[in-house]
Amino acid sequence: MKRNLMYVAVMAAAIMVSCNGKKTAQNEANSDSTSVADTTVASENVDLTTVAGTYEGTLPAADCPGIKTVLTINADSTYELKQDYIDRKDGHDEASGVMQVLDGNVLMLVRPSSGEHTFYKIKDSKSVVMTDSLGNEAEGEMAKLYVLTKK
Repeated sequence: MKRNLMYVAVMAAAIMVSCNGKKTAQNEANSDSTSVADTTVASENVDLTTVAGTYEGTLPAADCPGIKTVLTINADSTYELKQDYIDRKDGHDEASGVMQVLDGNVLMLVRPSSGEHTFYKIKDSKSVVMTDSLGNEAEGEMAKLYVLTKK
């Protein structure tokens, strides 16, 4: 139970930072992109060509109804992340950059402008789930709220 509460607290803190520390889409687009992909980080356990695609869902947020999230994973170890904070003016965020594969199935998205990391675990061929930095997923009722589904 303590582990669940700790995980929820960590995820809530991460989301609060992302909701409150927003930049406009224009500023983010100018500073959060990269043109060089590092394909040497991919693990043997993950075939990025099968994982590549666009995943969508609405993630929970601490101070708004949710975050509509679209994550595009590319086979060349790059990603594009678009997030719209529901019911928030100027609530759009975009980033693109390089990702690394950790422990065979955890994707670490690196935001070039800040070095911030976001983690998603590959669940199966049709879904990824947002995790903490150790690859731990939310448990219980909260678990289903962190899943993005392939479109």
